[in-house]
Amino acid sequence: MPSVLPNFLQGSPPRSPHVERNNFFTYWASGSSSPTHSPHYQQLQHNTTSSQGSSRQVLRPTRRDILLCLLTLSFSYLLFSTPGSTTTQSIYPSSTGGKYKIPNWLFPSSHSSSSSSSSGACAIGGGEKTFGESVKTYGFNMNTNIDDDDLPIGGGNGKSWDGGEEQQEDDELQGLTTDLKAHAPGWTIMERLYIYNGSFYAVTDDPAQWPELRMMTSTGLPANSDPGNSEAREPKGDEIIFISPFEAMKLWGPRVWKMDGMTFLFNDGQFIDHYYHFAAELMLGAWRAYASYDQHITANGETSLPPPQRVWFLHQNVTEWRDKPKFNPLLMYSLFPSISILYPEDWADMKNQTTSSVPKAFVLERALLADRSAAFRGEWTGPTARTVASALHVGQASKWWWEPIRRQVLRYSGLSEPIISRNLEGHGAIDPISLMGPGVDVVEPLAPEGNYTPVITYISRQSSRRRLTKESHEELVKALEERSKKLGWELVIVEAEKMSKEEQFALAGRTTIMLGVHGNGLTHLLWMPATPRSAVIEMFFKGGFARDYQWTAHALGLKHFAVQHDVSFTSPNLPKVDYPEGFQGTSITVDGKVVADLIEDRLAGRV
Repeated sequence: MPSVLPNFLQGSPPRSPHVERNNFFTYWASGSSSPTHSPHYQQLQHNTTSSQGSSRQVLRPTRRDILLCLLTLSFSYLLFSTPGSTTTQSIYPSSTGGKYKIPNWLFPSSHSSSSSSSSGACAIGGGEKTFGESVKTYGFNMNTNIDDDDLPIGGGNGKSWDGGEEQQEDDELQGLTTDLKAHAPGWTIMERLYIYNGSFYAVTDDPAQWPELRMMTSTGLPANSDPGNSEAREPKGDEIIFISPFEAMKLWGPRVWKMDGMTFLFNDGQFIDHYYHFAAELMLGAWRAYASYDQHITANGETSLPPPQRVWFLHQNVTEWRDKPKFNPLLMYSLFPSISILYPEDWADMKNQTTSSVPKAFVLERALLADRSAAFRGEWTGPTARTVASALHVGQASKWWWEPIRRQVLRYSGLSEPIISRNLEGHGAIDPISLMGPGVDVVEPLAPEGNYTPVITYISRQSSRRRLTKESHEELVKALEERSKKLGWELVIVEAEKMSKEEQFALAGRTTIMLGVHGNGLTHLLWMPATPRSAVIEMFFKGGFARDYQWTAHALGLKHFAVQHDVSFTSPNLPKVDYPEGFQGTSITVDGKVVADLIEDRLAGRV
């Protein structure tokens, strides 16, 4: 077989027409201890003496020696140097990691920019797609000759096409089908979800394997007690349409454009403009569902998950998802600085574009569809009234799944790493009730209990519409101050509206026990470290109780206590949910000594 090496590397290199010069490797290969003992050297010395009239040693490398050295150095550098940049990290965690990696510019990935090797000052690399790659069609192969009679009739009747010499085309089409990755009522993760004519399209040969449509989506109307409202929220059938790969091929052909990365699709029709519902239900649930892609998130918040590339509000315009204090946009951009946000107007634009004279479709590479009404139809949201309760059952996740989000918010707020890392004293996002009882195998925390002063944060609502009576507030403050002085707590009494949002987040991040009247300020428990001493104490009007913060605290590994004046409750012994007259008013009372005793007992590990 002819050699693939260039001519100048084949055989012996060309020699000078002058005297033959041996190299250093010749002496080494001959076994001589010194080049002066070699017969080659003696002949060389004779030749140089007779030709130049003097005796001197000549050790000059040949071109072969130089080539060998250069090749050795080059391959050593390529194999053992650390690349200056890495390609986009996979959504799945790497099972192995090596110290030495081949640089991207030696074996570029399919996502590497072809312009990265250009000599321009603005050359871009790092795995980004070029413009041409970003608008490349992703559609179905139209080279297959299929008669209309071969196509299944109607969307999603399950008829598949499989035959003989056309098996290869069939396999190619299967690679473009929609993949259901994980699902729980109201929370559905899909890959390759298509958008056409104002509907989502799932391309599949077997729609019977998918969940019932009403468990995935709804019309998005707000829920209320009006007659017929429940029926009006039921899906009409055009929200997600199932078609076969061959129907998709006939409908769009190759005219499909891919929208890369993860897209959060929010089909909730209400409550999004509220800090608690946005942060502690919608975002909490979306991240938990997405975290099923990485079951190895660490206690330090390290994850292989890339951030979502876009959030799509299917019913809210540019102002309707923002809460009055503006916590929601702060969270959005602190967590995902490069996020794109789309609205119903963008959905209408795509409907018009895809049904133009040249039918086409867009495909979401990965999509999470969150739907409030669908979640309430499931077994987990109904009893708790928390849509996120269903999201906890989407696939499997690390017990530290919330840490990437919690840590990013606290870093954005300027909190130091040692304080942020107090979560290592706990067990992650594990309901404290699951750690109780005989036969429970508890894994030891990653860090021992810290010797820092516990921080007791009382979020006062005395300037709000729902608050303690003046007497109860003063009695509570007095009891807390006396107990803090006696036992060495750090007591922080704040009216949150008088602090910046970053200050509120940072305070929550170093809080050991947070207390306050039922209200939006307790949403900050999201940023607390879950330690064996941590707790949330929520004060209610006598006879009143709501599950909002109790469920959220326990879902994140924080103990929760409900106090009705002088009686406290904790899971699993909870009062029934009730909103009696006065629940939202200014006549809420509490026994300050009962609250102070509860804090003391919790810090001592007695409750």
